[in-house]
Amino acid sequence: MLFCVLAVLFAACTRSEKIPADNTDISFDAVYTAGDFDFKCNIKWRDGTSFVTVTSTNAAGMTMSCDGRNVVFTKGAMLRKESVDNIDASNPARLLYEVFTALENGGNRCSLGTFDVAYSEGEIDSITVSDITIKASSKQ
Repeated sequence: MLFCVLAVLFAACTRSEKIPADNTDISFDAVYTAGDFDFKCNIKWRDGTSFVTVTSTNAAGMTMSCDGRNVVFTKGAMLRKESVDNIDASNPARLLYEVFTALENGGNRCSLGTFDVAYSEGEIDSITVSDITIKASSKQ
């Protein structure tokens, strides 16, 4: 009986750290690292859509967005829309759509597996899943 009570308390404590109080409108600058590749970006979550705007590398200025059905790539006059089923699960916009949607539903799983979210002063500090780390950079 004591074991069951401790297990429930531990699960409750772990869960509360993964779900932000207000996850409906998020914006922060970050570094997205996958393996040995990384880039700086701005991340937004608004109205059920994730947006990732690259701010470094040759892709600077490109925005990727995901609404759960499609991933859209835009840069200047270029516009490319793909079904989410045709986009790799590690794509930043698709991954963040799955993470933010899972958080809103009280979960911590996405196509790449279980993810962890660390918070600092009530804001997202980092998101980790598989070999991907998304680390918030200094707030302006």
